[in-house]
Amino acid sequence: MKGDWQENINYVTGKGAWHIGKVQVCDGPHGIRKQEEGANNNDSYEATCFPTASGVACSWDKEILREMARGIAKEAKALGVGVVLGPGVNIKRSPLCGRNFEYFSEDPLLSGELAASYIGEMQRNKVGTSIKHFAGNNQETHRMTSNSMIDERALFEIYLKAFEIAIKESKPATVMASYNHINGRPACENKYLLTDILRNRWGYEGLVMSDWGACVDLPACVDAGMDVEMPDSLGNHREDIVWALKSGDLLPAKLKKAADRVRKLEEQYGIKDAKGQAVPEDVKGQRAPGDAKGQAVPEDIRSENHERAKRIAEESAVLLKNDSFLPLRDPKELLIIGELAANPRVQGGGSSHINTKRIDTFTEEFVREGVRVTYERGYLANSFEVDQKLEKKALAAVLDNPMASIIFVGGLTDMAEGEGYDRESYELPKNQLSLLEKILEINPNVAFISLGGSPYNMEAPSKCKALLQMYLGGEAVAGAAVQIILGHINPSGKLAETIPFSHEDVASYGYFGNQKDQAKHVDDVEYRESIFVGYRYYSTFNVPVRYCFGHGLSYTTFRYEDMKVETLGNGHYRVRAFITNTGEMAGREVVQLYVINPKNKDFRSAIELRDFAKIKLEPNETKEVTFELTPKDFRAYQNGQFETIEGEYEIALASSVLDIRLKEAVIVTGAKLEGPLTKENIVPLSYEDFGKIYTYQRTDYTNTKPGEFTLKNSLIQMAPYSRLARKWIRIGKLAARIMYPGKPMSDPEVRMMLGGVLEGNVDSVCNQSGGLVKRKTIDKIVDSANRGKRK
Repeated sequence: MKGDWQENINYVTGKGAWHIGKVQVCDGPHGIRKQEEGANNNDSYEATCFPTASGVACSWDKEILREMARGIAKEAKALGVGVVLGPGVNIKRSPLCGRNFEYFSEDPLLSGELAASYIGEMQRNKVGTSIKHFAGNNQETHRMTSNSMIDERALFEIYLKAFEIAIKESKPATVMASYNHINGRPACENKYLLTDILRNRWGYEGLVMSDWGACVDLPACVDAGMDVEMPDSLGNHREDIVWALKSGDLLPAKLKKAADRVRKLEEQYGIKDAKGQAVPEDVKGQRAPGDAKGQAVPEDIRSENHERAKRIAEESAVLLKNDSFLPLRDPKELLIIGELAANPRVQGGGSSHINTKRIDTFTEEFVREGVRVTYERGYLANSFEVDQKLEKKALAAVLDNPMASIIFVGGLTDMAEGEGYDRESYELPKNQLSLLEKILEINPNVAFISLGGSPYNMEAPSKCKALLQMYLGGEAVAGAAVQIILGHINPSGKLAETIPFSHEDVASYGYFGNQKDQAKHVDDVEYRESIFVGYRYYSTFNVPVRYCFGHGLSYTTFRYEDMKVETLGNGHYRVRAFITNTGEMAGREVVQLYVINPKNKDFRSAIELRDFAKIKLEPNETKEVTFELTPKDFRAYQNGQFETIEGEYEIALASSVLDIRLKEAVIVTGAKLEGPLTKENIVPLSYEDFGKIYTYQRTDYTNTKPGEFTLKNSLIQMAPYSRLARKWIRIGKLAARIMYPGKPMSDPEVRMMLGGVLEGNVDSVCNQSGGLVKRKTIDKIVDSANRGKRK
């Protein structure tokens, strides 16, 4: 083996779980989750938990994302972290995706612009980022073995667009390739994705890493354009690289190019001291959780960031309904109900879980404001079943306090959603639903404060006088909500995703996770809705929703007037209008610019977001907003590129996608929209109609047969054919009980770990077992499943 091969090989695999070369990386994206090698998922250094992406996206405020990035960067540098893994910009295809709390929106423009602001500011503060999960990673069910089957137009217009915007605008230090296959090829081995699109089309020059355990065939991944596998594969892939180099399957020049990108990352984001010397990886002056000597992040930074997290949560809160109930100015007494009031859920479970001890509670925050509080737990957060004793006590308190305003804190609990598994239900947990409905029969004066990472059935909460959506608002979410409830802060958030009446109303219904028809082909995920994701579907096909994209109320009102569309030439337009605060309280309004597409039968969304601005206005104050549109804003993807499509469009200024305030028509010249489908084709598409636009070979991964299994398959996939695979499934379940003693199998951390073992590729199971599972063991499992047959 040539001498320089050895050094370059060392660079294309991680150093343990948390180093790329000499660069310390750690999970994010809403805080720092630095942990030591071999630690359990939640055993990390204490840090600030900011609002998750699902929450902060509702701010529609680029400066808020920059403020969050500045706070996280301070803690990253204090902990010696060079690259924070995030943000996630995958599109919210279904509200049942268990990891939606880590993603911004159903709209690619909003996702991309917010991500660009976060990335740019983080890197201006000398901390690298890793935009993820590239690409088409839109469900957690069989996330490491499923194939996202996306037609070319939907791929470029919807699922790649947020990545394209953020990568071109902010140049993230790294891109993380996802677990899933895309149109028949694993993302980490997908040359079309990693080289043809990412590097050649978009001009990306940074580093591409694998998601943890996503790389199985390291030579093929490097050849496709991936630079480093994460984590360290315990040497299991080294022989593969050597063999590929000797056989000519991998060119030494490609290996060197990948290694050079790691070296460049070291130069940019390796932690250095004041003299420019590299800081040892075991950064001094820190402690592991449980050490009583001090805190991982300096006290002044933690205190500053706690207040920063609170401001961000305040700006991101969405007032969904208000029947003249809020704000509660100078309340004499409050009855607060719900375990989430005393133990708020502030973040999701999984790899982004931040270790924070400074979690505000609703009860304490109201008392801090001088409000007399009566509190009843009402339900158990770690169960869906009704606790008759708790429910009875809460109802008695309602009867005993007829004059009290009621604050019900509820929503999705840790049991309902988390990384590694998709939600099993769209409903509010039934113990909360039972209690809330009985309370409303006694006293309708209820404000429902919603916590959770995703939409759910809000039929019962919408019967309350007020409904405030806080999402997973970080460690200071309770303090932020109390400030809004009492009227000290005027809510200004707008929904970054639609809240449908039912999950059956979603365009992907039946072709997501284990739903309906999809259950028959769980690893072959056909995106039968094509480009019609979120509001694009509801608005185009007139499907009613409970709360629309862009919706959010305020304690004041805003008037839109004097819209002018100025033609600048060459297909460019300048849009101006004046916004006035017509109420009695200072407030902030998110002005949304949409393009209403030509009213014809073209297979195209009726309306699309093209820009937005958040402005602050004092009572009776007026400000002008200005936007510019270019030919890019009237394009669709066809013939292998984006083309401006001819027709009569309307440019619209709106307070939400269903609340158009002003609009004006313009004539755009360009190409005709081509394609075999029109709006008369029913969405989700039939098998035959989808086949007209899906130009790739259909796969049948769900029905993999003996002779076809490889290290890319899971124990679950091989179990029907292998007694050895079934044995290791039992061992995996036993290991989960041993690793997490006292925790039920429904615990989010346990579910994620077990899902990785049972549904992850067996190569990853081996490499991340700490040496407990040997390569020869998984080779035997694959051989047994193949039953002596070979491809």
